Amino acid sequence: MNVIILGPQGSGKGTQAQLLVQKMGLIHLEMGKILRSVALENNNQYAKIVSGTINKGELVPDEYVRLIAWDFINKHNAKNNGFLLEGYPRTLAQYEQVEDMFRKFGKRIDWVINIEISERETIGRLSSRRTCEKCGSVFNLITNPPKNADKCDVCGGRLVQRDDDQPEAIKRRLQIYRGQTQPVFEKAKELGIGIEIDGERPIEVIHEEILSKLI
Repeated sequence: MNVIILGPQGSGKGTQAQLLVQKMGLIHLEMGKILRSVALENNNQYAKIVSGTINKGELVPDEYVRLIAWDFINKHNAKNNGFLLEGYPRTLAQYEQVEDMFRKFGKRIDWVINIEISERETIGRLSSRRTCEKCGSVFNLITNPPKNADKCDVCGGRLVQRDDDQPEAIKRRLQIYRGQTQPVFEKAKELGIGIEIDGERPIEVIHEEILSKLI
């Protein structure tokens, strides 16, 4: 089974992705993590362009993302229960890339999950997020608070609010998501493979509903 999981910032899609990977034995293609890893690999042919665009705060061009995704799928294609894609595809063009890649491997996209939360909920969740300056650990003052409000539980580093977790920055990112990524789910619904999930409920309730629709 091959699944794509979508959702606006703060929707909890990363948490649900991890739970599905553990439960169903899927290979987790987490594009953000993969790109950060590529940027640090001195011997990777894509490292220079990826690190350069990330450092500028820009999106890695589609063609490089496609090639990196292809390498990952090719590497993990043999003997697995399927893939779970998180953070990719972000646009209809990228969705078509994924369709084409899977087709070449004799696979298909089985389901596209969209975890939906309101703009108000997104702003509330992300505005409460704090990130460690030293190790990058992330906490949430509401759902996952640190023991000390301004100190990281992991390394003791200072916790800060990132610029892109300010309300106005969050609204801009939401506009981009609604304009570019939401159409991916609309296409999935047209194809009969879209699953919409209310993300404003307890983690375990959301997980059980997703499983009930996939299995």
